[in-house]
Amino acid sequence: MITAPIPPDEAERIAELRAMKLLDTAPEDRFDRLVHLAAAVFEVPIAYIALVDSDRQWFKAKCGLTVDETGRDVSFCGHAIASEGPMIVPDALQDERFEDNPLVVGEPKIRFYAGCPLTGPNGYKVGTFCLADTKPRRLNEAEVGRFLQFTRIAEHELQMADLIEVQNELLRAKSELAVTRHRLEEEVAEAARYVQSLLPAKLDGPIKTDWCFISSSELGGDLFGYHWLDDKNFAFYVLDVSGHGVGASLLSVSVFTALRRQTLPGVHFDDPGQVLGALNQAFPMDQNNDKFSTVWYGVFNTETRTLRYGSGGHPPTILIDGSPQSPDQLSVANFMIGILPDVNYETHSRKLNPGTRLYLISDGVFEIGQPDFTLDVLADMLAKVEGEQGTRVAQIVKRIQEIQGSPEFIDDFSLLEIEFA
Repeated sequence: MITAPIPPDEAERIAELRAMKLLDTAPEDRFDRLVHLAAAVFEVPIAYIALVDSDRQWFKAKCGLTVDETGRDVSFCGHAIASEGPMIVPDALQDERFEDNPLVVGEPKIRFYAGCPLTGPNGYKVGTFCLADTKPRRLNEAEVGRFLQFTRIAEHELQMADLIEVQNELLRAKSELAVTRHRLEEEVAEAARYVQSLLPAKLDGPIKTDWCFISSSELGGDLFGYHWLDDKNFAFYVLDVSGHGVGASLLSVSVFTALRRQTLPGVHFDDPGQVLGALNQAFPMDQNNDKFSTVWYGVFNTETRTLRYGSGGHPPTILIDGSPQSPDQLSVANFMIGILPDVNYETHSRKLNPGTRLYLISDGVFEIGQPDFTLDVLADMLAKVEGEQGTRVAQIVKRIQEIQGSPEFIDDFSLLEIEFA
């Protein structure tokens, strides 16, 4: 017996074989069908696809063999991968390379062998496509041609392994991404429910409130609220953080919490100018992922019926009291919160008549993609809406949806109505 020579590119060949990740894998129909078909076409009892490893030949597919591998040193395929074309052994007992080979003198008693190298994606010979018989035989020219066709099919399937592995990796990644996305969607939905839970309960007197909050995405940058500072001062506010999504919502909740829990140090929360200045210092945009916010903040004193208010770049609050000036826009020109340090925010004041209504809004209420629907048009609409408290906001929302031609808003929509009895 003559041991097969080691190819000069053995290291590269083994590297390619290992990279294909086919060794010791489960049977595959695409290979199994091929060897069974070859055995039937050539009328031989044995056909197989062997991958030639460093010290063994392992059968990716086999017909007529009971073992999964043999040593490379006794393999016919070790010789076949060193050839440039098919290696055909008509009678192994008459070939000095194999006459005393254990696979010839013992089971499976090979006498005839035909093997052709199979190359991997990078051109290295990684295995063989083989026919074997327990009796001597030859292949005529037509049979050699058919044998080469089978070899090319087997080689094509081997070289598809990389593509199939990539496809499997993509499928696995897609599955993992779907799980991650589902988990993320659940977490975002939970966060959205948390934001909704922060919105205040509607009041039915002596100060009455109604509102509508619609986020243009799962998480938006709008929030509003109101609460009593003491037994005579009622604070209310609306804020809008630039952008949408998790980042905007996190900053929105942070600003909201500072107002609701009154956590800004050294601030008189009945003074809107102080409150806005403190927010500007506490939430600079260069420390909040370049996000800024706009805030309108007001405090109503029930004894003096005085409204004190201020704004940090937020749209005006609409005042409706039935006077000739109504509707009036309570606007204060000033910088948005977080843009510049050390901004002086002013506090303005106004007496409110009984029955006065205020509408605190975000810019998503009037910026709906309709050029003719301006803030002035919205103010007139709010002044003309009829009905009792609890019905007017719904009417306004429906009317705006009709004007824009869609129930969905392109920006977060916050509309807060406060009526002072």
